[in-house]
Amino acid sequence: MNVALSPEGRWLGVAIAGIILAWAAWRLPWDKVRGDAEAQRIFAIFIAVIILLRAPSTQSVMGINLHFLGASIATLMFGARFALIALAVVSAAWALLGRVWLGWGWDFIANDALPVAVTAGVGALVVRYLPAHIFIYIFGNAFFAAGLAMLSSITFKAIVTVWLGGDAASYAIAAIPMAFGEAFFTGGAMALIVVYRPQWCASFDDARYLTRRD
Repeated sequence: MNVALSPEGRWLGVAIAGIILAWAAWRLPWDKVRGDAEAQRIFAIFIAVIILLRAPSTQSVMGINLHFLGASIATLMFGARFALIALAVVSAAWALLGRVWLGWGWDFIANDALPVAVTAGVGALVVRYLPAHIFIYIFGNAFFAAGLAMLSSITFKAIVTVWLGGDAASYAIAAIPMAFGEAFFTGGAMALIVVYRPQWCASFDDARYLTRRD
């Protein structure tokens, strides 16, 4: 169910998104990609792929705009700051097509910033409290974090929808299936990346996860 937001409310979303992006741009580790043609190419390809992945998948069935996020993959591959920059471009691309949730600002907050924060937070907890094992990385940092990130995004949309006088029933119905879909997609993608192209993944440390310990 679509809900309306005042122009002031939309500009508030843009302002909050701008603050988040300013934080991301501040001390952005450009040295990690400067002069690295492969890293720059992968970053650009990722943005293009996620733009296609964001095509709404539930609009025609449930009347709400839900889709895969890709935010957890972005966070694990590039780090939180680069992930926010990349995902802001993705949301902006869909904003130009008029297919974003309550305008670009709130779409960025719900689909990008919040899931990136959840993924980074879960990753930090996994590193701190769980053993350094590749399967724990895949299931904790990727699978579980991505599912929780999707749930947080949908929950945020549902709360705002109710606050604006709409019905959040469709969000409740879609939450679990979408979370599992995001979790499986992210877990599978990151498993392939850390096995075949670990250099593409900023959060995966070969010395930590692959060094044999007796």
